[in-house]
Amino acid sequence: MAGTIKESPVVDSPTIRPINKGVVHKICAGQVILDLSSAVKELVENSLDAGATSIEISLKDYGQEWFQVIDNGCGISPSNFKVVALKHHTSKLADFMDLQSLATFGFRGA
Repeated sequence: MAGTIKESPVVDSPTIRPINKGVVHKICAGQVILDLSSAVKELVENSLDAGATSIEISLKDYGQEWFQVIDNGCGISPSNFKVVALKHHTSKLADFMDLQSLATFGFRGA
């Protein structure tokens, strides 16, 4: 399975920072990735949020062995590498009220 998605604005890589603990409790309940299609969807949305104009999705053994999403988005700034996989960290919101004004697909990832 491979595809290309075009047309998205160019975006600079934002800073990843921790979410306030009170906010975490309000938004965590429904934020679980349970299957391959959800994982791929999240990564494609991250690509679009990063301004990607080209996205390639590859799967080995129908995604049971591995899958990858490659894009030409802004990527993750090296200054964010140490926090990119930390629990409750994001570049997409700082406060619960930010959920009302998000212009991105989501807030779970970088």
